[in-house]
Amino acid sequence: MLSQPQKIRVKFSKTGSLKFISHLDLNRTVKSAFLRSKLPIWYTQGFNPHPKTVFSVPLSVGTASLCEFMDFRITESVSGKVICDTLNSVFPEGLRAIEAYEPKTKFHDIGWADYEIRMEIADAASHISAVESALAEPIVIEKTTKIGTRTVDVSEYVKTLFVTEENGELVLRVKLCCDTMNFVNPKYVIDFIAQKTGIPGEKDDYSVCRTAVYLPNGTTSFL
Repeated sequence: MLSQPQKIRVKFSKTGSLKFISHLDLNRTVKSAFLRSKLPIWYTQGFNPHPKTVFSVPLSVGTASLCEFMDFRITESVSGKVICDTLNSVFPEGLRAIEAYEPKTKFHDIGWADYEIRMEIADAASHISAVESALAEPIVIEKTTKIGTRTVDVSEYVKTLFVTEENGELVLRVKLCCDTMNFVNPKYVIDFIAQKTGIPGEKDDYSVCRTAVYLPNGTTSFL
């Protein structure tokens, strides 16, 4: 038994059908898995004890990810491998713990994230130039927040990594700002491309996966 609960961070992936669950449902799914795992999870005191679980930047429903993070506390010393193996034995298909460790950073230290956007479109290779040209222009979008909708130029918060064709799909990899003040949803980029090029931007025409997360400098991986 530890003298004080130890904070643990688990990096996990959320893919397949699990990409369609909401952030709230993800929280419920994880807490249910905690109960089945029998891991020494620390629970809050009081009338309704529950594990205090904190997640990194939430995903939009329908977005997959290879690099999600959650923090919680344990009351006994357990190796990262045992934590991952145990969670994977009770996680539903689509959730997979990748590594577990004691964190040295906070979630508000996250500054950027890489996304892979795949668009199903006929003769994908012929559209590469048009997409590259569109993203070289000012990226002006309608951004909706809690205080309303406003027109914003997010160009400085969008970095195009490359545009290519893979297996008949148009593949765009971008690095987007994801700090609290300047968060750019991948859907903004998709809508902008659709507006500029005429490429379909409906949900059935594309898929999105978050592939990496970085500190504010955009190059150091977040852990």
